[in-house]
Amino acid sequence: MSAQSSKLENLIEVAQEASSDKRRELLEGVTDLFLDPGQGLNDGEQHIAAEILGRVATEVEREVRARLSYRLADLDNAPVDLIRQLANDEIQVARPLLERSGALSERDLIDIINSHGAEHQLSVSQRSEVSIGVAEALVAQGDDEVMLSLGKNEGAIISRDAMATIVDRSESAETLCEPLLKRTDLPPDLMHNMFWWVSAELKKHILTEAHVDESLVDEMLAEAQRGMVAEAEEEEDKLNRVERTVRRRMRLGQLNQDALVQYLRRGQVDEFIAALGYLTEVDQQTARRIVYTTGHEAVAVACRAKGFDLSTFSTIVLLLDGAAEN
Repeated sequence: MSAQSSKLENLIEVAQEASSDKRRELLEGVTDLFLDPGQGLNDGEQHIAAEILGRVATEVEREVRARLSYRLADLDNAPVDLIRQLANDEIQVARPLLERSGALSERDLIDIINSHGAEHQLSVSQRSEVSIGVAEALVAQGDDEVMLSLGKNEGAIISRDAMATIVDRSESAETLCEPLLKRTDLPPDLMHNMFWWVSAELKKHILTEAHVDESLVDEMLAEAQRGMVAEAEEEEDKLNRVERTVRRRMRLGQLNQDALVQYLRRGQVDEFIAALGYLTEVDQQTARRIVYTTGHEAVAVACRAKGFDLSTFSTIVLLLDGAAEN
């Protein structure tokens, strides 16, 4: 009988005892057998040892399971069923296996991503190698933090569709922009798409450091300028329409404190600002500054100057606060 086999038999005897101390001793002992660089266990003994570990691991406290996971994370011959069991445990137990264990297959990792939350997903995203299938699952299920971690991971293989999803998310999640632009596998057309919402510094990176086709630069800048001009013209046209409507009500004698309240109740903030300007005899820029100054002291002064009722002022303040929240 080999020394390893003798140790295993002794541990099987320990398994008959139910105390928590003996359970911990059993886990440590069986794990030592797997980690022993000597003769090692034969296939049958490995099967028995794995069964012992799997059964006992459900009966010990989290700290003991976490230590077991840490010790098994880098083990080439780790018992696969036990690794799956621990990788689906609480994140304190699962983390080292999710980040490092080679015993977990792509299918195992995708199942964990789909059945667990952000903490498990984040750990998977930090593996030294992330397959294309695992990356797609992370992008489909993960939040911005998971996508950021994946984007920073040079060992992650990210498909074009998954990359396009992260790029789309980066328009509203600024933290994703820089890691994406630093990736060497970001397709040029997706990089071009990001030009419209990244910071000035990252725009420069796209134009000067990311090997953007120079023939596209003028076109991109011209399109950006056209977009800004069109947006400005649309805003000016909108304000002109608002002012014309408010002036017409002014000429008809329909512009008063009740009209101001009506505008706000309907969510017509621009009309309210224009009307306040006409009623208080200030230009539109000043009226806008009055409305958007924090604390509403400026609005109070304007209302008092026109002799508005206290109830009107209170209603206006409440409605302005509601509009700001929306």
